[in-house]
Amino acid sequence: MKKLFILLLILSSFEIAPAQDGFNLYALGNKEMNEGNYRKAEEYYLAALAKEPQNWNIYTQLGYCYHRQLKFREADSLFNIACINDSMNSKPYWYRGLNHVKLKQDSLAVICYKKFIDIEKKHNGNLITAYKNVGWAYERMIKKDGLYSWQIDDMIYHFEQLERLDPMMPDIPNIQNFIELVKAKRPANQSGKWKLII
Repeated sequence: MKKLFILLLILSSFEIAPAQDGFNLYALGNKEMNEGNYRKAEEYYLAALAKEPQNWNIYTQLGYCYHRQLKFREADSLFNIACINDSMNSKPYWYRGLNHVKLKQDSLAVICYKKFIDIEKKHNGNLITAYKNVGWAYERMIKKDGLYSWQIDDMIYHFEQLERLDPMMPDIPNIQNFIELVKAKRPANQSGKWKLII
C-alpha cells in the first residue's frame, strides 16, 4: 500500500493534459505505444493512472511499456498488481510471462503462461503461442538446470498440444525431434532433476 501511495504522489506531479479523463489518457498512451514512442506512452499511462488508480488495464499497459523500455523489474511490479487485482484477465499473465523470460526466470514464465492458458480456455482463446512458450521455457530449463520427472511430462504435454492444434506449424518437426531426444535419453527411473546434455 505504501508503494501505491508513493506511486500516486509521483503521478500527481505529471502535467500531461490535465483536462483529459483517464480513458482518453489511456487511449493516447496506447496510440504512442503502437507508434513505438514508449517514453511518451509512459507519461500518458502515468497520468491516466493518477485519474483512475483502480484501472488494472492501465497497470498492465504501463507494465508492458516498461517492458518495451527494458525496465523489467518495474514492469514486473505493475504486472503483479494487475494479476492480483484482475485475476480473471489473461493479458497481465501473458505480459508477465514475457517479462519473466527476459529476466531469465523460466520457471515463473511457465506459471504465468499456464495461468494465461487456464483463463483463455474458458473463452476459447488462441492458445498455440502460449503452449509453445511453456514448452520453450521448459526446454531452456532442462538444458540449463534440469527438470523433475513431472516437469518433463508437462513440457511434453504442452509441446504435443501444438501438434494437436496446428499439425502444419513449421516448428513441429523440430519439436518432435526434441521430444524424441528427451524420451530416448531420459533415465527410466528418474529421481530428482535430470539435465539434458546435447
